[in-house]
Amino acid sequence: MTDVDPSDDGADDLSDDDAPRDVHETLLPSLTLSVLGRGDVALPNEFGVAAAVPLVRPAAGSDTVGGRFTPGSVDAALEGTGEARLDQLPDAATRRGARQGDIVGGRYIVEGQVGRGGMGRVLRVRHQVLGKAFALKLIKAPIATNPRIREMFYREARLASACTHDNVCSIVDFGQDDQFGLFMVMELLDGQTLHSKMRQGGRMAPKVACDIIWQVCEALRYIHGRAIIHGDVKSENVFLVRGAAQRRVVKLLDFGLSRPDLGRGVGEVDGTPEYLAPERIQGGPTNVASDVYALGIMLFELLTGRLPFTGKIDAVFQQHLEATMPAASKMIDEPLDERADEIIARATAKNPADRHNDVAAFMYELRTLMNMLGMETARRRSGSGEGARERRDHDHRDKAAFEVFQTAPVPMASCDPAGKVRIANAAFLEFLGCAGDVGGIDLKDSGLLDVYPQLMRDLDAVATKRKAVKRVVYLSEGGGATVEVAVVLTASPSTSEVTAGEVHIALHPLRNIRE
Repeated sequence: MTDVDPSDDGADDLSDDDAPRDVHETLLPSLTLSVLGRGDVALPNEFGVAAAVPLVRPAAGSDTVGGRFTPGSVDAALEGTGEARLDQLPDAATRRGARQGDIVGGRYIVEGQVGRGGMGRVLRVRHQVLGKAFALKLIKAPIATNPRIREMFYREARLASACTHDNVCSIVDFGQDDQFGLFMVMELLDGQTLHSKMRQGGRMAPKVACDIIWQVCEALRYIHGRAIIHGDVKSENVFLVRGAAQRRVVKLLDFGLSRPDLGRGVGEVDGTPEYLAPERIQGGPTNVASDVYALGIMLFELLTGRLPFTGKIDAVFQQHLEATMPAASKMIDEPLDERADEIIARATAKNPADRHNDVAAFMYELRTLMNMLGMETARRRSGSGEGARERRDHDHRDKAAFEVFQTAPVPMASCDPAGKVRIANAAFLEFLGCAGDVGGIDLKDSGLLDVYPQLMRDLDAVATKRKAVKRVVYLSEGGGATVEVAVVLTASPSTSEVTAGEVHIALHPLRNIRE
């Protein structure tokens, strides 16, 4: 029998001579049997097969339920897998950060530093294969070793990387480097933060302030529509760039990834004090209403050049909880329509139920103010033109594709050539026996190798030679029954914005076989 080979040169380096093999006709063209699985692994119940054991091996003593990892056990999954944890790195690796010429994540060459923030440093890097420059954020080791921060990082990064919008900074990659720790790769923007702009030039003219807030609203409405809450809306997370015809374009940064603890107890409150809604100060969850509250604070900041509540953290919290929001119109030396004060007062109401129901309601009132300021072009540009319809259609297609991927009964995933999984749908996670979190999964340390010993060689070959590999594995159902499963590995297109250089994996059950 001859295996399907991803090369044209007839090489047989992908075969496994030790595995019993046989040619078998299947439902997929050019698919041949290459691996006979051992009898102690089975597919999930969705495929009509009783699950036997999880395919990801839990660490000794790790917290599991029914053989599955429980939520919050990302670090437990990493233990015993060979994945370096930041709190276990050699001293030499933790004494310095990444420098010019270092390679992060096996593919990003450091060219210099862009900035520094509460969570770590932002570096200018260049992709080794694509040759394209990106911004890479390295998370500080003391923060990255916090299990809550690590789990938040992976969850939020996966959500953010699925977003495509003109006013959202694209997340193109994320992961963990054995030497430098957690990292996130973003599009490289040429401009400055809104916070920096205001420090240089003071408050914004009302028209400019409204235009900026409108674009921030567009970004928030988009991510809220995908069940994503930002959680840290502030001027430091709004980036200003120049688009076509030198038009001002706003980019929303950091989907909750720059929220260090504020020292009030682990897990109690996180965020930026000057923008925190009262319910969050009291330990409530981040939600749409808290993002709307931060929008109101930022509109006040843009119009007046200052924040409404300042001082030490405890004093700021007390003001959020009890103080009346000052009127922006009383703090500037030029006329300002009273609608601005009304919008801010409603958005920053102490009771979340008294605020705008959502960002769309905030935008409805903001549009009225913009019309009063003679900003009809903003309404046409953002509200109802052909471009807006195209963006909505594009957004809906993206959301539909993501929903199909997540709910598809066929296990699917994308990983790098070394087997580290970037994204996987629910069926793939269940196939591996994980409780819904892809963070830290490495296929070379999973039970998948027990039934597919050529997997790592196939991954490398597909990524290098860019030709698909199709295999069949046999998984025991127990009771003398076996299920035949097709495994298809394909190279991600080089034009892919996020998964370029990776390998897509799909598993499909073909039939049940009774002995």
